Amino acid sequence: MGREFYQRAAVDCATDFLGKILVRRTPAGRVAGIICDVEAYPAFSDDVHHGNKKTPRTAVMWNAGGVAYVYLVYGVWHQFAAVVNRAEVPDVVFIRGLVPVEGIDDMVSQWDKLRPPNELTNSPGKLCRSLQITNDLYGVDLTGNDLFLEDWGISIDPHAIQATQRVGISTRHRGHDAALRYYLPQAIRVLSSEQVQTPADRRD
Repeated sequence: MGREFYQRAAVDCATDFLGKILVRRTPAGRVAGIICDVEAYPAFSDDVHHGNKKTPRTAVMWNAGGVAYVYLVYGVWHQFAAVVNRAEVPDVVFIRGLVPVEGIDDMVSQWDKLRPPNELTNSPGKLCRSLQITNDLYGVDLTGNDLFLEDWGISIDPHAIQATQRVGISTRHRGHDAALRYYLPQAIRVLSSEQVQTPADRRD
């Protein structure tokens, strides 16, 4: 996806991430999944978004859209959001879940115990571990070669998108109940590598 994809307000572009492919290039090759669960964090509209205040941790969110915001929670789990909108407006689209479609063996190898594909990328922390997204990718260009989105032409019916409030937000925060999480229900998520053609498949 080109830079123009990211340089829109979070509330305007979040649902466009659904059905796109998040790709990570690793030493072993490409690992990738279909984005099926996102949250929009618009700047300055509520008390939820920690990027509203510019700090060394959140500084990258104040860049123009098209870079990665990666951070660590509980000292264990990395989280990844795409910075969107124009510079000085710290909007992000937080990636909550994927359907694995490429490099599944490489994803499995990141875990101490064997995991089925549907448990590799079904949470923000799991997807970062499986795709090897760490703080080394903080601020990386999402139109570059390390971490990026592709469009495989997967059609998403707007009526299939469910909207709910964001996960894990304290009720103490103004805006905690805003319906800014967008996801595809389980019936749609069963997309698999057998049902979705990869770029290599389409060239054959």
